[in-house]
Amino acid sequence: MNIINISKFLSISLILIVFAFLINNYLTFAGDWPGPFTLYESVNIYSLIQFFFYVFAVLAPIIFINYNKNLDNITLANNLEKLNDFIIRFGFWSVLIIGIVDAIISLLIIEGFLEKFLGKSWNIKFSNNSFRAPYVHFPLLFVSLIFAYYFKALNFFWLAFLVVIAEFQIVILRFVFSYEQTLMSDLVRFWYGSLFLFGSYYTLIKDGHVRVDVLYTNFSEKNKARVNLFGSIILGIPLCLTVFFLGMYCKQCVLNQPIMNFETSQSTQGMNIKYLMAGFLIIFALTMLIQFIVYSLRSLEVIRKNK
Repeated sequence: MNIINISKFLSISLILIVFAFLINNYLTFAGDWPGPFTLYESVNIYSLIQFFFYVFAVLAPIIFINYNKNLDNITLANNLEKLNDFIIRFGFWSVLIIGIVDAIISLLIIEGFLEKFLGKSWNIKFSNNSFRAPYVHFPLLFVSLIFAYYFKALNFFWLAFLVVIAEFQIVILRFVFSYEQTLMSDLVRFWYGSLFLFGSYYTLIKDGHVRVDVLYTNFSEKNKARVNLFGSIILGIPLCLTVFFLGMYCKQCVLNQPIMNFETSQSTQGMNIKYLMAGFLIIFALTMLIQFIVYSLRSLEVIRKNK
């Protein structure tokens, strides 16, 4: 197996392993499955299924590369970048739709309209995130997947405009109508956080991240590619994997705990979306990981062509 095939295998396999980790993380900590590495204790169907995800992540790239021998690194990189675009579009539609719907529900609860029209029992249910998250947020996430597939023009660029609109309505309502609720600031933070974490991968594409550039500018294209390849493999990819491992290796970890518990803000007048903001870091780490792999593939191709 030559260096090109090795790079393709490692790239695809690493991404599939991360997806397998995310799926198993949910099955283990939310679905109470035993985990993929408990087979040495007792053989059971659930552990076998979870372990198979990792086996698939290793074997599938070998089969795929074998049947697509003409696939080059640049084409693979372009396809992975399209996957990143889809993930970010999904994130955009999620925060847009859930942000608006959750803000409206919170407002109706605060002003007493929900209890007046639906009754006290439904008001209590919608106030509790153990009901609102699975029965309101999760269906909206599914709708966002569909929107992300069909609407390719809209992207996270619009989040900057949404943040401005959210801030503008706070100014108008506070200083003109003397009206203010916690949910208004929550909506700004929700969209503001997603803007920066979702936009990180695009900034990497455009080489817009802060670079302490003393020598890099004067390097040849080949040496620039070497620096980018080294930085991606030694610094970028391990950083993203560290976010996954430290944030999700246990049920009480910093990312798992708020998501599994549907964590909300302490304010009773805010939005119930705090647990989703922990999910922003997962999307950030995933998209940055894929983009660092894309960076590595393209840098390797530049090095190979400039021997």
